Amino acid sequence: MMAMPLAAGGDGGDASASGRPERIETLRGEAERLRAEADSVYQATEAACYKRFLVNSCIDEAKSERLLTVRRARELEAEAHRLDLAERNQAAAEAAKKAEKRAVLSSSTTTAKPSPDVATPAMPPEDARAYKPVARQGASAKKSRERADNARKRANARAKAARRDRERYDARIRELEDKKVRDSNGR
Repeated sequence: MMAMPLAAGGDGGDASASGRPERIETLRGEAERLRAEADSVYQATEAACYKRFLVNSCIDEAKSERLLTVRRARELEAEAHRLDLAERNQAAAEAAKKAEKRAVLSSSTTTAKPSPDVATPAMPPEDARAYKPVARQGASAKKSRERADNARKRANARAKAARRDRERYDARIRELEDKKVRDSNGR
């Protein structure tokens, strides 16, 4: 089949960066085609199995054939995913290098002078970043306590309802037992 030569390509290290998206799409398309083929062959084979004497054996064989084809499709999808991930990692690394260059260039060519029309922050940015998580933690802790209180209240309400139901059940059982005793004594 055509699937095996595509999967035998390895990690795609010999492919150029511009050829990777086409290869990824080709692999995904082939995997989708294999899955669709596996499903249609399985459905046709399963329908034919009901005309045979050993129905379950035939269906098991059809399932194993479908599974083999689906496994090949999964391998193709995994290779496509690896190539896609490698491409994304490469793009992220390039973007990080560009951002680092920009940061180095901007810090070396310009000095940090505050402009007169911009107000100076009351708190240095490092302190401001440190403050925000603490404020969030306080709000988060408060919400957590509220959720815990609400959960405790719901649990208490369920426990009360369960006790009430159990008491009603026990009372009903006692009434039925008393009635049985009265009926058996009265006869």
